Amino acid sequence: MRSTVRKNKLRFAAFGILFNLLLFLIIIGLNIRPTLALNTTLSPQDIALRLEQKLRSITSLRADFRQFYYSTTVQEPILGEGQVFIRRPDRMRWEYSSPEKQIFLLKEGKFWLYFPEDKQLIKNPADSEIQESEILGLLSGNYSLATRYEIGFNPFPTDRKNSYQLKLTPREESQFAYILLEIDKVTWLILKAVFFEPIGSKLEYHFSRIKLNQKLPEELFELRIPPDCEIIEAGSIKQSL
Repeated sequence: MRSTVRKNKLRFAAFGILFNLLLFLIIIGLNIRPTLALNTTLSPQDIALRLEQKLRSITSLRADFRQFYYSTTVQEPILGEGQVFIRRPDRMRWEYSSPEKQIFLLKEGKFWLYFPEDKQLIKNPADSEIQESEILGLLSGNYSLATRYEIGFNPFPTDRKNSYQLKLTPREESQFAYILLEIDKVTWLILKAVFFEPIGSKLEYHFSRIKLNQKLPEELFELRIPPDCEIIEAGSIKQSL
């Protein structure tokens, strides 16, 4: 049972990394697209395009998040929460305060995973993650959401009244069966994202206290580790999945 829980924690952390890299790549990588007329009735494809345009305009982002991983092997979901910081063109910090402190740092082509309680630092080349992950590759700047996903409306339970709800289904084989997005109609930001695996597990995110285009100091994207920290050179996050 302990090994199963540990494996799910690793999957929980790894999928958190993948989603935040996805968001990071949307912000820094999408090509310029035509602006939509304000008085048109929006289709699902229009909404996806508006989301891309909004994220492309952002220079920095910080937000609180709550993350739920629902596994097919463990009855109770694994809950995580913390803060995410993104600064263009190449800075990201994804920091968990619970269930245990974890820091994921992307900087200058390097991707570090730091687990303070275990005194362990795992180093990954960011390029390998972008190349190996299908979900990241389709948002690397060469493709739009509409190019790689079938996009449609998909209402799901929510306590928000002023939002769009979309379903993104990969046009080709992917590690996710489909993705649900909840997008604020006023700010055009992602409020909720749910990733469904083919095996039945799902990863769900809720974002709040989103702040855009604030100054994020360089110190925020630095990592201080103790002298007795174990450093592991790794090749791919996908090996833990």
